[in-house]
Amino acid sequence: MPPSEPCIVIDTNVLISAGLLKHSRSAEALALAVEHFEIAQNAATCHELETRIARPKFDRYFEADGRLRHLIQIARSVRKVKNSSREAVSRDPSDDKFIQLALDAGATLLISGDLDLTDIRQHKGIDILSPGQFVERMRTRPFEARRSSGAEDAADTLRALRGEPRL
Repeated sequence: MPPSEPCIVIDTNVLISAGLLKHSRSAEALALAVEHFEIAQNAATCHELETRIARPKFDRYFEADGRLRHLIQIARSVRKVKNSSREAVSRDPSDDKFIQLALDAGATLLISGDLDLTDIRQHKGIDILSPGQFVERMRTRPFEARRSSGAEDAADTLRALRGEPRL
């Protein structure tokens, strides 16, 4: 992926919800993010995703290889970022890693379903939006950023996240 593509940070809860609820706002937000951005992750956010999605409580929602397929879909759009920021902003210190990642990646958007983050709304040029707010913003103020040729459009990405065949 070209380094000129803008980065976005997506909280673990949104990434997991997108895999669990394939017709949800989280899934729609993830599809739009994949189409228009690189998803920034660092060691801490990647570890959180891998350990949380493996929890037994999600077994009934994923098919045998569903977790792996979902993680692969995400990994195709990830830019690994080294953690250097130490901002402490959220009421929940465990959520600060997402703001730190956004600062380190130069991201201007962070998508989260966590009120400890969305209540902040904005920090140092980073807009913190719920999945629904992000989808609405993309509809009303679409970004110029586009994936390079050959990339999936949002509909293809949604189908892939749902495990449906391409049309």
